[in-house]
Amino acid sequence: MPSTSRCQLTVRHYECDPLGHVNHAIYVHYFEVGRLTAMAEAGLPFSVILQQGYTVIAVDLYVQYKAPAFSEDVLDIESCVADFHGAMMTWRQVIRRQADGVVLALAEVQGAFTRADGRPTRIPAAMRTLLEAVYVPDAMPMRSRRRSVRDVRHEP
Repeated sequence: MPSTSRCQLTVRHYECDPLGHVNHAIYVHYFEVGRLTAMAEAGLPFSVILQQGYTVIAVDLYVQYKAPAFSEDVLDIESCVADFHGAMMTWRQVIRRQADGVVLALAEVQGAFTRADGRPTRIPAAMRTLLEAVYVPDAMPMRSRRRSVRDVRHEP
């Protein structure tokens, strides 16, 4: 039965900024670790994808930051595929602080399968079958990230 993949990371002191919390850019790395762990647990480590002449690239990434993480916090990263479409797959992810369960960040990542030369290609059937182990189509909805032109203010 498909399920969300889980892994843990401990915040290292050098990932924190002068304010003492994890720098926002570090979360992108944490989310990548979560996706790679999920793929490996599904039986599809990234090295196998590369050996077969494919790669997966992130083509769109959206992160909602909810609360800060600090040095030595243990983080739980949950990852699942929420959608497959041709060469694309949509990942939804959550990072929580283990000590209190507080949601620190949410992410939605669009990944595209490509051949080694960079051309997009439909997800190979055998690989998709493996990834379906972490396919949870109704997982962790995020608030809309679309904004109207009225929401964007332009400075003169």
